[in-house]
Amino acid sequence: MGQEKDKARIKVLTIIVVTLAGAGLYSLYDFNGDSFDFRDSEMRLVITGSMDGEKTDYEIATIPIDSLIMVKHIDKKDMDTIQVGDVLAYERGNRMIVHRVVEIIDLGNDKYEFITKGDANPSNDPSVYSETVIGKVVGVSSYGGMFVSLAKEQAVRGIVIIALAVVIIYSVREIIHIYAEGGDKGGNTG
Repeated sequence: MGQEKDKARIKVLTIIVVTLAGAGLYSLYDFNGDSFDFRDSEMRLVITGSMDGEKTDYEIATIPIDSLIMVKHIDKKDMDTIQVGDVLAYERGNRMIVHRVVEIIDLGNDKYEFITKGDANPSNDPSVYSETVIGKVVGVSSYGGMFVSLAKEQAVRGIVIIALAVVIIYSVREIIHIYAEGGDKGGNTG
């Protein structure tokens, strides 16, 4: 009877692990713009409220402060794929700015001028040119940003490390206990 209970516990733990892994993989896939290719992407934490305006009908509706964003890099030859409503990541003064495209001006020879604006800002930004564009925001996670923000806190880090250590120690102890009981019961018939 004990072996059946152990097998049932192992099945339940396996189902939980597979479900969590599957949910995690799907979340990453969705967050990266329906792709598992992360070679041309980067995650960033949004630290200002310039994109935390009214909800829009665009794919990226709004970006609250402390959200985690996924930026898909764009090659200079692919600037023509950017559309009004996309959220661009571009460099200005050694900082990455993330604002919505409100107008596009084709300068010819695969060069563009983008007029951008933070959703919560009253006016447009200075013009953004193709050379400074890093990429396009393809995913936003306010929960992911919350976890990243919390993880930056020293006290939270310590609590998480202690909690993980307790879970690992408990799991190892349970596995040893299951195998030790199995060894005592183990099939020696004579």
